[in-house]
Amino acid sequence: MSQPIFARIQSLFGPARDRGRDDDAAKAKGWVISLCILASCVLWFAFSMQENYVQVLDFPTELQNLPADKALAAVPPQTVRVQLEGEGIQILRLFYNPPSMPIDVTDREVDLGLTAPEIAKNVSIQTVTPRTVSLAVEDRVERRVPVQPRVTMAFAPGYRMLGRVYSEPDSVTISGARSIVESLDFWPTTSRNLGAMRDSLHAPIALSDSLAPLLEMDISEVIVKADIQAFTESSRIVPVRPLGLPAGVEVTFEPAVVEVTYQVPLSQYDQVQEAEEFYAFVPYADIVRDTQGRVFPMLHLPDGLEVRSPRFEPESLKYYEVREDD
Repeated sequence: MSQPIFARIQSLFGPARDRGRDDDAAKAKGWVISLCILASCVLWFAFSMQENYVQVLDFPTELQNLPADKALAAVPPQTVRVQLEGEGIQILRLFYNPPSMPIDVTDREVDLGLTAPEIAKNVSIQTVTPRTVSLAVEDRVERRVPVQPRVTMAFAPGYRMLGRVYSEPDSVTISGARSIVESLDFWPTTSRNLGAMRDSLHAPIALSDSLAPLLEMDISEVIVKADIQAFTESSRIVPVRPLGLPAGVEVTFEPAVVEVTYQVPLSQYDQVQEAEEFYAFVPYADIVRDTQGRVFPMLHLPDGLEVRSPRFEPESLKYYEVREDD
């Protein structure tokens, strides 16, 4: 005999409703277990914080009463290591919020063992390291010293530097203990490797802080500059002149002109090609010292022009010396 339609529907959906009730019960059971575990952890923490512990902590130091016209000549310890004993809650408070250990500059020797109990309340101080601190205090002076850029760089093919690397400003005012300030001849920047350069240098670079906190500076960085330009090769045929001839002496060279090949910045190419004071010369002193009958020319340049790596063709010259009394 077939089941009524309502019985079939009830048998189909009945188990699903049972599974839903089982899931709700399992979730409720999970919440209860979680709350029990949480309550246990809170109780364990509360009881454990009432127990005594021994712990080593580092307290930062803080200078006090340093006159404006005085400065330290040596860095005092930045932290003091303290071994203490006390309730867990007190140690935990000091661990997350350590108090500063005051160092009074008016006392040239400070006993930190006496200071520690005053800043660490409700605990027992066992050891303090270092126990005492000796302070070196001198008159404060100011001095202005040049800045020394510390940059390393190479140059892309065809590029070279004109002049030198320099900084703006080119000097810095330093203030500190007399013995330190008077021993300084310059102040360096931090080191920087700039790689292969193909353009002029214009970079902010921080000053070195190697003597902080003993010295104070009026600036913290400078602009480091260098003129870097593309070079090209060129050549000119120029006359050879003797220089420094004594009275009554004439010198002629063979040949009387040479071809000079050189490297020149693109920005100065036309100036060098047209410069009148661009010539080869031989000092008369070289002629006096010569024993082979040949001398080597050198290049004379107008002020303000940059020419590199000159080569002469021919490399050496014959010469003829004529004296009026001969």
